Amino acid sequence: MSRPSCMGMAIASPGSAGSTPTVPSIRCGRALLLACGAVQTPRLLLASANAHAPQGLANESGQVGRNFMETLAWASSALHPDALGSHRGVPSNGICWDFNAPDAIPGTPGGVRFSVGMVEMDLAGPINYARRVASGWGRAHRAAMRNSFGRVLPVASIGESLPNDGTYIDLDSHARDAHGLALARIHSRIDEPELRRLVFMAGKRRKILQAAGTAKPFEEFGTYDTFNATHVFGTCRMGSDARHSVVDKDCRSHRWRNLFIVDASVFPSSGGESPSLTIEALAIRAGAHIRNLLAQREL
Repeated sequence: MSRPSCMGMAIASPGSAGSTPTVPSIRCGRALLLACGAVQTPRLLLASANAHAPQGLANESGQVGRNFMETLAWASSALHPDALGSHRGVPSNGICWDFNAPDAIPGTPGGVRFSVGMVEMDLAGPINYARRVASGWGRAHRAAMRNSFGRVLPVASIGESLPNDGTYIDLDSHARDAHGLALARIHSRIDEPELRRLVFMAGKRRKILQAAGTAKPFEEFGTYDTFNATHVFGTCRMGSDARHSVVDKDCRSHRWRNLFIVDASVFPSSGGESPSLTIEALAIRAGAHIRNLLAQREL
């Protein structure tokens, strides 16, 4: 049963393994599925700490909230000598996958992908051209706009993020939401492998722009400069060992056997692209497993 327009404050759990967790005042039935994302799912589980789950529900391994990952990103923009008409946007599937493999980058694990990033970098219209591309004032600015509009070639990239001990979610000890609940607090640290990935991404993009015949990039920015959370992962990771993970391969809690987590929080690593289809595939597999458990009266 779906409960729209509700605020989940905590999940109450009886004391014995295998018993059905219930949301206060709402019975969850024979299975409870969480799909709140890699920030709000661990927030709810940690907020559900009680005498039977002192570290938070499903947190017997201490891994709820750990292993948080956000996609690495870097973008470089340069002016091309030709009128590309790039302000109109480009096909969304114009992506280079050549480096999206675990061993694609020498000396560091994890892959990346590259694309033309007009829309992601918000350069598909005149306003940001006026703010970020064309210099000057008055007539000089108008001339710069006329000279540059539609000529920007931006190359964007997304890189894989892997878990590190300094990146995780916990509950804020002071800040509260409108319901008086502790907010999720994000701790983010870029470690050495991620720095090497970012350096590779930046260098490869500059080579792509140079090969395309552009001038030197006039704008570059990425995850090193500002926190990037286009996609978030981890915090309730999947694994075969209950000592080091939260759910099994079917997204089922190791401890609370009718609790399932079906969102990107179960990802062991981020991958190098949008997680939507992977989340859908995991949810379909979890749904099929739940159906079989119900048919066999094991749930």
